[in-house]
Amino acid sequence: MNKKTELVYALNALFSACNTHELDAAKIPQRLETLSAIDQLDYDMLIQAIRAFAETVYDFIVIDETCDSCAIFGRELFGCRATVLRSKCVWNGTREVLMDRYLELYLLEDCSFALVSCTGAQCYSEGGFSADYRVIQSTDLDEIVQEIDHDLEGILKEIKRLMTSYNQIGCPFYEI
Repeated sequence: MNKKTELVYALNALFSACNTHELDAAKIPQRLETLSAIDQLDYDMLIQAIRAFAETVYDFIVIDETCDSCAIFGRELFGCRATVLRSKCVWNGTREVLMDRYLELYLLEDCSFALVSCTGAQCYSEGGFSADYRVIQSTDLDEIVQEIDHDLEGILKEIKRLMTSYNQIGCPFYEI
């Protein structure tokens, strides 16, 4: 099976999991419009955009803000590159150190999904640093959908943003 077909199957599985029978009747027209937009995606361009923006995700990264070249990376989280499809802040707090917690939905190179919990810390006094710690929370689609609150519209919006960003690069990638 080629990557385009795998991507179509993966996105259809995710969007099918987002469609529950508990959907509010007032939201049905919006959901139908979203599903129609999903069917009209240019999957050839989308697979190229995902490849262009995929990066290695590490379980922790610490960056010294005073020295651009000083960074510490942990081990690879997935063993392959991945693209963020959705990032949602679920908690933030400020004192001497700014702390945030995000839920990130990643699409991996093998066309599977992973929900990652990311805790970020930034300290800008006396030198400053930033640190991100990531843990895989789930790879099960039903659990992922529960955590992202069935946010099909948000995921589609992020996919379209990815494709627009790829278009602006103006440098097409081709598969041999």
